[in-house]
Amino acid sequence: MEDKNPDRPSLAPRNWGGWISVGFIWLIGRTPQRLGIALSAPLGWLILRLMKRRRQVAERNIERCYPELSQQDRDTLVKDHFRSLARMLFETAWTWTSSDKRLHRWGVAENAEYANRISREGRGVLLITAHSTCLELGGWFGVKAVTKPWAVYRPLRNPVIDWYSIRCRARYLDGTISKRVFRTMIRFLRDGGVLWYAPDQDFGPRRSIFAPFFGIEAATLGAIVSLVERSGCAVVPMFPAYDEKTRRYVARFQPALENFPSGDAVADLTRINAIMEQHIRKWPAQYWWVHRRFKTRPAGEPPFYD
Repeated sequence: MEDKNPDRPSLAPRNWGGWISVGFIWLIGRTPQRLGIALSAPLGWLILRLMKRRRQVAERNIERCYPELSQQDRDTLVKDHFRSLARMLFETAWTWTSSDKRLHRWGVAENAEYANRISREGRGVLLITAHSTCLELGGWFGVKAVTKPWAVYRPLRNPVIDWYSIRCRARYLDGTISKRVFRTMIRFLRDGGVLWYAPDQDFGPRRSIFAPFFGIEAATLGAIVSLVERSGCAVVPMFPAYDEKTRRYVARFQPALENFPSGDAVADLTRINAIMEQHIRKWPAQYWWVHRRFKTRPAGEPPFYD
């Protein structure tokens, strides 16, 4: 587990880049919502052209996951995705720097009782979600609606930004657990904790099991199943989304999965991927398409990305 008040990194020259970034995040957090959303369009256009490699990854993912779309529609989806990435910069800064009063005006959580009822019974709850561009701000509404939430996180390479992120998230999370300490996650859930986790990334063949995702065999984290088996927790899907028409965020909870795990790990992970895919298809531009989700291939298959 991580200290909610970790030691602040020094002001040594090696950390100046991190401190400049933190100052930039604080400055962006002062931006009015309407202005930030308006600026995300030209900024998205800019990063689409600057992040050539990531653009190619997104294009490849969307090409394979949406074969039914025309080339023009796929190009539009890529452009919309990069606009969502640009908006994410503002959303993250708003979440880390704004008051609860300000953020509460922008969205809502729906059906949080699905998780809270189980938590009141003393049973652990694993809130699973997918990586979306609005994960930080949209997820804020979800974790604020449950009792004593913790989150699994990936430690950042930059010590200043890592310190700042933990410090800011302590305002709406009771704590964080590094994804590297699996046993700690088990103990936490076994003791009745609520843990927010986005396991939809490719962690390589050693820790993964292949299960279909958008009709493509994807290396899916097998630890999801063993985590539930060893802790006895319930699995409750919770997905945040941003509605561009209303400029509001919503975190939607779904009922706890029944008969999970079933004893068939492939079937269980196929079920998890299908639940995530259903959400992604409703908000396709907001999924994390720049991630190389299909980089690990079954034996004998050619590389997915050139």
